[in-house]
Amino acid sequence: MFLLIKPHTKFDFMGTRYIWITVSAFLILASITLFFTKGLNYGVDFTGGIEMNVKFNDAAVDSQKVRAVMNEVKIEDLQVQKFSDSRYNEYLIRVKGGNESLGQLTKDIEAKLSERFEKGSYEVRKVDIVGPKVGKELKLSGIYSLIYAMLGIFIYVAIRFDYKFSTGAIVALIHDPLIIVGVFSLTGYQFTLTTVAALLTVVGYSTNDTIVVYDRIRETMRNQKGTSYYDIINKAVNDTLSRTILTSVVTMLVVVMLLIFGGKTLWDFSLALTIGIVVGTYSSIFIASPIVLYMENLADKRAASKASHASK
Repeated sequence: MFLLIKPHTKFDFMGTRYIWITVSAFLILASITLFFTKGLNYGVDFTGGIEMNVKFNDAAVDSQKVRAVMNEVKIEDLQVQKFSDSRYNEYLIRVKGGNESLGQLTKDIEAKLSERFEKGSYEVRKVDIVGPKVGKELKLSGIYSLIYAMLGIFIYVAIRFDYKFSTGAIVALIHDPLIIVGVFSLTGYQFTLTTVAALLTVVGYSTNDTIVVYDRIRETMRNQKGTSYYDIINKAVNDTLSRTILTSVVTMLVVVMLLIFGGKTLWDFSLALTIGIVVGTYSSIFIASPIVLYMENLADKRAASKASHASK
């Protein structure tokens, strides 16, 4: 039988823990800095406004022409973006916020399109209108859903594992969404409700991966008493390596197909999932597991210190 990952691997993951923890610390710091300096490119879901998907049948219509026509509408913060496969002449016309009636703005845009382009030469495929007040409410709802989900996982992990394990799981749980947010801030891709849904998915996926590794660590600790924590954790990570990588690869195949063929609607969701699977798999091995080693060694030092004081 073909094996992608051979059994009984003996990679020294714990030997490189300081390198990866340093890399993660840098990425988290960079993500936080980008978030507070550059910020996120929030979609209409959160800011309120209009998103209109328009497809032109005439190949002669290009981005410059569409932008020139939209500039005639004289609306602030109006953006035109070409998207989808290059075979299709499809554009996203976006207006964020808006002091006037969003319904009237939509009519103005549609009127300008019908004025400058022949009937039947284009198709308005979708129109989304979100009021500024609703956008703020959706933004808060997205933040609350992420906080409540993470809080629930914190409680679950704290009950299932002792503090030496739960500390690593919590750090990994915070680590993954922060890096995804950093990538979106750096690239300027839209951050929408579907991105929040992807973050929630990544949080669950990463936690599940971490718990699988943790269960093997506890099992190995019971079966190999007297062995150093360093060797026990290394063995547990190696024992679950095949499962971890194969699960991530299979999941990634589906997500990459969504990223390539899902179009603009699923782009933000697919991108966040793609980053999340990579980062979540990485954090289970190189962040959560080394923290268990640190916490176990710290607990032993404290126990030895207490015993030393008691003997005096």
